[in-house]
Amino acid sequence: MLLGVVWAMWHLPLFYLPGGGSEGQSFPIYLLHVTALSVAMSWLYWRTDGSLLLVMLMHASVNNTTGIVPAALPHAVSTMSFAGSVVAWGTIAASWVVAAFLLWRMRNAPIDAMLPSN
Repeated sequence: MLLGVVWAMWHLPLFYLPGGGSEGQSFPIYLLHVTALSVAMSWLYWRTDGSLLLVMLMHASVNNTTGIVPAALPHAVSTMSFAGSVVAWGTIAASWVVAAFLLWRMRNAPIDAMLPSN
């Protein structure tokens, strides 16, 4: 989950740069979403024996979803803005359900089992 906070902070400047792609989004919503996604992506990395390709494909699919899923409310700048909060909060809720399940599944796994074998 710490990785999610680091990931969100890495993208924080994009919220303030014109044309950065994140203008109009809510950073707190983004932080919650990215933290849950970091759990899922870490699990995917662990379960695929360290496949960065699959994690990169998951990241790309998440990035491209914002262009496919319409904002829930008219005049919303993006699906992750407070104006698009129906979609944003639904997405976050689903992400955290998946993250909680994956954390529950990994709760008794030894640390060395989570490291890639290569």
